[in-house]
Amino acid sequence: MSKRKNNLIIIENGRIRTCLLDEKNVWEIGRPSKEDKPDISFRSATVSRKHGRLENVDGIWFYLDYNGKNGTVYNGKHIVAGRNGRTKPVMLSEGDVLILGGGEQAVINHKTIWAMFMTKCHEGMWQVLDTKGVKKITVSDGEETQCFENPEKGTVVSMQKGIAIYMGDITYLIGELNVTGE
Repeated sequence: MSKRKNNLIIIENGRIRTCLLDEKNVWEIGRPSKEDKPDISFRSATVSRKHGRLENVDGIWFYLDYNGKNGTVYNGKHIVAGRNGRTKPVMLSEGDVLILGGGEQAVINHKTIWAMFMTKCHEGMWQVLDTKGVKKITVSDGEETQCFENPEKGTVVSMQKGIAIYMGDITYLIGELNVTGE
């Protein structure tokens, strides 16, 4: 594992990418149009053109939602507008998950965006493991082992030597992990 960096791991339509947030202090996110060119852009029609913003304030990262039609879920809670239609920024910590465009129910599918804030940076490329039809997953890094029966989409296993993200039919891996399914 390399030095700590602020990253946003993004899964959209079966593809995973990592955005290094430390390259700038403000990141506009949304769906591009002729008028809008967001810093982090998504193709999904469930994401608004101006969906939200990630901002670094004195070394702390925040997410501010712009109240798009399909909304954002932060760690399982739908972000709602307060007085005068404004939302409060949410402070991001290691492992926080945002689901963009999934509605209040936080639907995770090929039309929504799943994103996780991470400060751990593992070397290597993301690998994809076929987990279609798997009911039990075991993740090990040689020192620690975790087992999951009927895991939910979006289940994250973060270990010293790597990260596994279960998304149903596929699981994403980075680092030195061994994953088996039954």
